[in-house]
Amino acid sequence: MYPAGLTVNSRRLVSEGTKRRIPERLLAKLWKERAARQTGLRTEAGQRLRVVYPGRLGTAAGPDFRDALLEVEGLGLVRGDVELHIRQSDWDSHGHGGDPNYNGVVVHGALEVHSEETRLQSGGQAPVVDLRALLEEGPGGGHPLDLWQVLARRGFPKPGSMDEAGEILDRAGDLRFQLKSRWLAECIRADGPDQALYQALMEGLGYGSNRRPFIELAFRAPYRAVAQAATLLTPGERLPAIRGWLGACSGLDVSESTRPSEPRRPKNTGPAMNRPKGFGPAMNHGEWRLFRVRPANHPRRRIAGAAIILDRFLELGLAAGLGEVVAKAADGKGVWPAKLTAALGAGSPDGPAYVGSGRARDLAVNAVLPFMHAWAEVSGQGPGPAVSAAVYHRFPRLTDNGLTREMTEQLLPARWRGAVAGARRQQGLLHLSALLKGSH
Repeated sequence: MYPAGLTVNSRRLVSEGTKRRIPERLLAKLWKERAARQTGLRTEAGQRLRVVYPGRLGTAAGPDFRDALLEVEGLGLVRGDVELHIRQSDWDSHGHGGDPNYNGVVVHGALEVHSEETRLQSGGQAPVVDLRALLEEGPGGGHPLDLWQVLARRGFPKPGSMDEAGEILDRAGDLRFQLKSRWLAECIRADGPDQALYQALMEGLGYGSNRRPFIELAFRAPYRAVAQAATLLTPGERLPAIRGWLGACSGLDVSESTRPSEPRRPKNTGPAMNRPKGFGPAMNHGEWRLFRVRPANHPRRRIAGAAIILDRFLELGLAAGLGEVVAKAADGKGVWPAKLTAALGAGSPDGPAYVGSGRARDLAVNAVLPFMHAWAEVSGQGPGPAVSAAVYHRFPRLTDNGLTREMTEQLLPARWRGAVAGARRQQGLLHLSALLKGSH
């Protein structure tokens, strides 16, 4: 992230004040390395502020640090984003005041400040902190607060060995699974099993920045309407029709030219491509986040993958079809998570897979398995809670993301990091992160 050999002569910077402009990337480096050791930080309103965890460096459009954990006098623990500038006024000159990506900012740090608060696009206010103390030589006299001290208040004491760390992560991973299952049980009761599973899969295909638009698409193109219309077509017509309906409802196919690396709209323009009864109006193109989205992850490609999965299980129904796959993945002779991964993949004839093995594993762990557990408890259908739990416990590691990597580094010494073996323990890291946020 930072050029090799990047250093700062702190005394010189302090003596010259901020007349000498330092790069914002250096300010970010100082925040990450020194903020948790500062004992004298205060907001401009006078509240003492202690940095428990400086946050993970932002990589997309938005604040410099995500999910920082701060102790603020009078408020207690606060979790949110941090934005850093040389001058507080850079907030407006950079356009952040009108950008909803910055509404999660809980602290605005700067070397030159002019007011106690910075206004967010939402109308809220973020307290301002003078960061000149970060330029001082030395660690600032304090010691970073161990995140385990915070987690101990939530029932997860600091482990004393690698084995204990693994047990804690297993327990946390199971709690995350149970919370997902309870939520999906409510969705099943409200919308029926097929629609509930469809929404969970669509949310997973949206991944980070496009989760909400994909959930909205699942409501605009509901499962029942898709299935009823598709069953009236011949097998060869179904997949292009489903893909066309989803693309039209998304608002993407009519608002942006298709790149060569993205799936093109089906050429069929006959009656099958008209949205059937039960479909809602098209979404607004602006609801989708396309900035810095890699072509392989473009929503159009994920929509094409969703169409393949829906078509694959059209005859049995989405819940029943995937329920059979989960049952076969734990068939009495052993547990075979790869069978479920294969059932959720979607290849492409013109480039990277629409749904590759990494995303298919994510869908299995975060959507299908907790859904099956919930479905069995709500209605007694599906492969049963013990089967879905067994597949979950045996599922191999998912692809690490920024949050799991950061939590591993923050919670486990290097010699214990082998404890994060399997998806269950990665989910445990995410559960512990959610406890630090105060939400799930």
